[in-house]
Amino acid sequence: MGKFFGLLLSGLMIFSPVATSNAAGLQPVVSVNLFGGAERGNDEPAGGIGGGELLGMLPLGDRIGLQGSLLSQGGNGGYRLGVTGGPVYAYSSGKIGLFGDYVHRFRDDTDFVYVRGAWSHYFKDFDFLLSYSQPVNDVQHTTRSISCFGSSFRVRAVQPAINELKAVVRYYPNQKTEFNAGFLVNSFAGPHHDDPGTGYGGVFGFAYQVLDWLIVRPVQGQMDTQNRYRITSGVELVWSPLQQYERGGSEKSSSSFATPTGGPSCRQLG
Repeated sequence: MGKFFGLLLSGLMIFSPVATSNAAGLQPVVSVNLFGGAERGNDEPAGGIGGGELLGMLPLGDRIGLQGSLLSQGGNGGYRLGVTGGPVYAYSSGKIGLFGDYVHRFRDDTDFVYVRGAWSHYFKDFDFLLSYSQPVNDVQHTTRSISCFGSSFRVRAVQPAINELKAVVRYYPNQKTEFNAGFLVNSFAGPHHDDPGTGYGGVFGFAYQVLDWLIVRPVQGQMDTQNRYRITSGVELVWSPLQQYERGGSEKSSSSFATPTGGPSCRQLG
């Protein structure tokens, strides 16, 4: 899968703690997420991926802060670099964020830009997360060599961007454990969205806080009816003044497959 985001550069969302909200308001947080796994994007075989994401929250007051992240990922689909940032507003039982997401895919020298909104609301033992990302970049193209009907061609193919709407519930049976599951729909709007095809699918994951600063994520994944998927395992190193399992990772994005990948196929000629 060539790029991530629907941010969303998720991914999204991997549901990691990125900012925390409590009676004292937002707290500064720094997080490093290291992951590996497999993914499949548009018209490409599945393959292994690996990388890391650095995230940070800078409070500007009790309720308002700035959050940003930097993603580096290699493997299937080539190397890609992603940056995201935007404001976060925390209220008594949740957070709202609005972000700009950018990802550059080095193999094709293509650039994708998204606007992403995220909202999370906290209940006693679970959170509800709703997010939407919309591509705003111009249509991207790439030139590749392909083989069709026994002949080789150099073709200029469209790289469609993929939007994504996602709803997730995160359940906390205790202070150190998280289960998450949800629903997503993607590629129903945006330039050339009919080419990848609208997908419907699910999100699932599990995480456990081993130490104050260490969260283990044995599995985090999502997949859709267009045979696109991303499944990873990893660890997250977290620093925060609270040093506890922090609810509210609604703004993270690296597990999403909201951007296209794969080379041109016969139906993509043009």
